[in-house]
Amino acid sequence: MITAVAAIGPLSVVGVAITAPSWWEGVIAATGYLLTLGILREWSLDGYPRRAMFALTFTGVVWACGALTLTSPVSFVPFSLVGAVLLARTRARKRWLIAFALGVAAIGVCALIFHPVTWKLAFEWVLVPALGTIFIAGVILLSENIWLLVRRLERARETEAELAVANERIRFAGDLHDIQGHTLHVIKLKAAVAEKLLRTEPARSEAELAEIRRLTDETITATKDLVYAHHQLNLLAEVENAKRLCEAAGITVRAQIEVGSTASNPLLAHTLREATTNLLRHARPSFVSIRATPTTVSVTNDGVDTDPRSLSGLARLRERLEHTGGLLTIESSPPTFTIQARADLDPPARPPACPPEDAQ
Repeated sequence: MITAVAAIGPLSVVGVAITAPSWWEGVIAATGYLLTLGILREWSLDGYPRRAMFALTFTGVVWACGALTLTSPVSFVPFSLVGAVLLARTRARKRWLIAFALGVAAIGVCALIFHPVTWKLAFEWVLVPALGTIFIAGVILLSENIWLLVRRLERARETEAELAVANERIRFAGDLHDIQGHTLHVIKLKAAVAEKLLRTEPARSEAELAEIRRLTDETITATKDLVYAHHQLNLLAEVENAKRLCEAAGITVRAQIEVGSTASNPLLAHTLREATTNLLRHARPSFVSIRATPTTVSVTNDGVDTDPRSLSGLARLRERLEHTGGLLTIESSPPTFTIQARADLDPPARPPACPPEDAQ
């Protein structure tokens, strides 16, 4: 609507300037249109510029003077536009807008008071301004409602993306709890048993301590497996999870899967998870394309991300892929952003567990 007004406004200014009885009346009418276009240009859901009341007063005076002097019957348009914009957010806005339309028509009645009454005069200065103001108010209300709907949809999309990222964190926390929760509880119990047997049964106490060291080593290894995507990461499952997260965030997803039942390198699944998290947190895509094979995974979206902090996780993955003979490439060709990883079918060797410190 604002674009249409911006396009019609200059023509209206020229039309009023040409049809005005004198140059100064044309300048005044054109100034009213320019003030109105300035208000509409800064019109937003967060408020109006301070000069809105000045514009309303100025255009109202211009309309009243036009009715008294029969300058131009269309000079009510700027007054109606500014008034409708200001009244569109009042509580009883429909009643206020109807009252405002009647007020615009009442000002036009001045043309009938000080000039001979004719049907043409009443039509141009009373009926047309009243109906025109109602039409303008309807357009303003419709624009406000559409604007509010778009903002709510954007906020809902942002909220869903944040929830998707939060769900990813919760899932990782659940995996970590599954790995460490039970083991730490067992270690606690065995440490208590070893403490009680330390003087009475030293041999059994040493066996309990050795078991604690073994459990600790296993937990360290399992935690590293989780961090480096060895623990229960499957490429097929990650593709389905990425589709679900993107669709929940209102993003159109196209997935091409050629994995089947063939095993794939876990680093590919981890790359897909990291790429999905990045585009949900740092980009605003509307479309995502995922292609997965037993040796490659590619993620393309149309929300180019320029935040270097979002690529830190991918930098670590690139190092691990290159260490095992793989490759990770990042290509930014606005408006698309592509992450592609290649790895051998055989998973890389697990990082060695930290050797336990010798007992003092």
